[in-house]
Amino acid sequence: MKSSFLGILCFVYFATFSLYGQDLPSWRANIPLSDSGYVDILQYFQVWNVITLKAPGDDVPPRMDTYLRRARLGFGGQVNSKCLFYVGFTYDGIGKDSLSVSAGTPNPFDNLIFSIRDAFFTYKFNPLFNLTIGYFRPRAGKESIYTSAFNISQEKGQPSFHPRIHMVGRGIGRETGINLGGFKRGYKHSFLYDLGIFDTNHPSIRGAGKVWSPLFTARGVWMIGDPEMEGYTMVYSQSGFMERKGLSIGANVTYQSKTDLFQNNLVYGADAQLNYGPLDLIGEYLWLYRETPSDGSFTRTTDCSYVVKGAWNTSLPNAGILQFCLMYTATKPDKRYEAQARNPLTSANLHEEWAGGVNWMIKRNRLKLGLHYVIGKKQFFLDGESRSDGFSYINPSLQWMM
Repeated sequence: MKSSFLGILCFVYFATFSLYGQDLPSWRANIPLSDSGYVDILQYFQVWNVITLKAPGDDVPPRMDTYLRRARLGFGGQVNSKCLFYVGFTYDGIGKDSLSVSAGTPNPFDNLIFSIRDAFFTYKFNPLFNLTIGYFRPRAGKESIYTSAFNISQEKGQPSFHPRIHMVGRGIGRETGINLGGFKRGYKHSFLYDLGIFDTNHPSIRGAGKVWSPLFTARGVWMIGDPEMEGYTMVYSQSGFMERKGLSIGANVTYQSKTDLFQNNLVYGADAQLNYGPLDLIGEYLWLYRETPSDGSFTRTTDCSYVVKGAWNTSLPNAGILQFCLMYTATKPDKRYEAQARNPLTSANLHEEWAGGVNWMIKRNRLKLGLHYVIGKKQFFLDGESRSDGFSYINPSLQWMM
């Protein structure tokens, strides 16, 4: 296994090194349309080479697994200067070993899953009023709505995973809805807001579906110093690329009153992002609250999910950046279920990990190599029982956006 790993790693690094210093094409392939319209074509993938050192339960020997952690094809652009659109498809998990302890699920059935990831359009009335309609991520929680392609850590933190299940029932965190958002840029202070309503339809949220209950979302961000973005957008970056000097402080809440399965379903929390020269620092804490019927009454339960991560960036020749990263993240079920490592009322399961490593950003996020080590503890099932145990793996990776 060691020789195979070194061979693959050398091949990936040699292939990438051949692109070092070359001028890549513009950000995306572009097709112009009439009336200032255009269509961008995006191809994006992450190739992971995961070396599992320890799996929960010690029933899986060390192994190597090379697969496409994320693979996307998208079409976006604008009809005119006011109306923007995006349709994205996913074929994640190609070649993933089901026994690998890394994040993500295999693409089963001979890698046949190719599905819609996002489909929405945004109409810009003015900078303060932007209306988005379609299938997309409810604007709640920094780690969930910030794209994986612009992440400073190797993998996203836990607030990107179970909170999505809690809100919409889907691991991808998407739902059909309407969102009103705006951005006000100032000299020293800038503000971003989002207000949304979503029609949840996943069986784990609506149950039999006799009760119609929409999901309401709200998020606000106050930016001190340099803002994160130039204008209102649905995509954000966690790194300041050694250019931004600013602090962002955010808060969000979601609420769903009642379905056939529960009532008063909430996610609320706060986050912060500091980009100051070579330093990128991010933190987020979410509380997940729900009341669930139990023996004719309602049982109240609260889970939590949080992440703290940072990166130190160093300049390299040809505008490259060497990024040293460290992350601690966890999802923890309600304390009364700690012994079970899983909350039976919300399906929240224990997952705690440390991750550290380095990213070589050859062309920023467009072309990036990573090498990270992950160690943690999570819940698993053995002989029908819920247990928790440690895991660890090494993860060389390649990210390429075309």
